[in-house]
Amino acid sequence: MLFGIPRAALILGLAGLIPFLYGALASWNPSVRWLDLSGEVVLNAYGPVIFAFMSGVLWGFAAKAGKAAWLWLGLSVLPAILIFLVMIFSEGEVVAALMVGFPTLLAVDLLFWRAGLAVPWWPALRVILTAIVTICLYVSLTA
Repeated sequence: MLFGIPRAALILGLAGLIPFLYGALASWNPSVRWLDLSGEVVLNAYGPVIFAFMSGVLWGFAAKAGKAAWLWLGLSVLPAILIFLVMIFSEGEVVAALMVGFPTLLAVDLLFWRAGLAVPWWPALRVILTAIVTICLYVSLTA
């Protein structure tokens, strides 16, 4: 276990980075192609899915909140709602929104963790994954 992160969570979390890494690489070097998908297409499709998925994870944590459930459940649905609105109203800005959104989501994750709603190893995993995702999105935007 790295930083107390269970092996399965670490391996699956790192595997989930593959589309972000591809998106960054293909944006930086357009001759890199898999199934004729550009980096931008992959990031615009996969990034919002993972961002919304994280809302579901937070929803699961919020289910433990008891009397404060309204606050935590409300916080947990915000990421999915926000990325949906970005996709509807700012279609060309999805990657930029995600580059800001993932670190912001990490801050929300830490709130859940500090409240005792997330598992003890959660921040370690999220910091690693968020750092790599954010770097990939930055590379894509500056390519």
